[in-house]
Amino acid sequence: MVKQDIFEPMPSHPMAHASTLTELPDGKLLCAFYAGTYETAPDQAIFIAQARKRADGFWEWTSPCKLIDTPRKADGNPVLFTSPEGTVWLFFVTLQGTGWSSSLLFAVKSLDGGETWSEPQLLSAVRGTMPRTKPLVLRDGAWLLPLYDEIHWRPIFWRSEDNGRTWREFVVQTRRQLIQPAVVELSDGKLLAYCRSTSGRIFRMVSEDGGCHWSEPEPTYLPNPNSAVDLVRLPDGGLVLAFNDSVDKRTPLSIAYSPDENEQWTVIRDLEVGDGEFSYPCLLVTSDGSIHCVYTYRRKTIRHAAFGQEWLRGG
Repeated sequence: MVKQDIFEPMPSHPMAHASTLTELPDGKLLCAFYAGTYETAPDQAIFIAQARKRADGFWEWTSPCKLIDTPRKADGNPVLFTSPEGTVWLFFVTLQGTGWSSSLLFAVKSLDGGETWSEPQLLSAVRGTMPRTKPLVLRDGAWLLPLYDEIHWRPIFWRSEDNGRTWREFVVQTRRQLIQPAVVELSDGKLLAYCRSTSGRIFRMVSEDGGCHWSEPEPTYLPNPNSAVDLVRLPDGGLVLAFNDSVDKRTPLSIAYSPDENEQWTVIRDLEVGDGEFSYPCLLVTSDGSIHCVYTYRRKTIRHAAFGQEWLRGG
């Protein structure tokens, strides 16, 4: 397992948070995150960095450059997505006021691997609709974009059957306060989502119709300190979960492994321990089968960890 920081803390933007990761068509990695004076500060902007793999197994990251910086407004919660035809999308929000509930949802696109980008496109005029976890391309070809309602704290899913040109919205009605669903598609076509909650536990729910309708959310035995989680499915059917193994702190940051889709988390290993915040993980399985996780490191930088299944199984 290899860990490295993506950049040195920036004096002009001392707080960094909420990273996202995607694999580009040429095998490079692209990471985005937001940084500013503090969370929701008017100078908060979205930065991107790119990495190539060196012969020694380390990833060499470029210096982050500012991509989205709306004057006098905070930009945040970037989510990267590489579509099957190679277009790179970046979903993000821009605050219209002082809090996340004032945010509007936008997207930009790149046709050249993140070198140049389109102008921002407003996707929703409904305030408080926010992204956090990566979209999926489902087996029927539809795209599923997990979102959430920051005002009422409930999961939302957008489904597109025309490669992102139009979207249908499906809101999960629940009495629980749940946000930031992380979704995988299982071998039988069902969708499994794990959600952040205010109840001290990660909640799970299932969809049998491609994200249109969801089962009543139910708690797992895994703790959650009201912080983001992420979930991926390996090519062999195993599941990997990144989460804070605590009910009240964003430490430790842990990786759980289930060798199959039955959610039997047989191994839990810590990426980070100790005081401070290690949070908002984003998991990615790349084309070579390796597993990557980028996450907030003490709100000062973004850290990148890369590992294989041997480490997952406790090796």
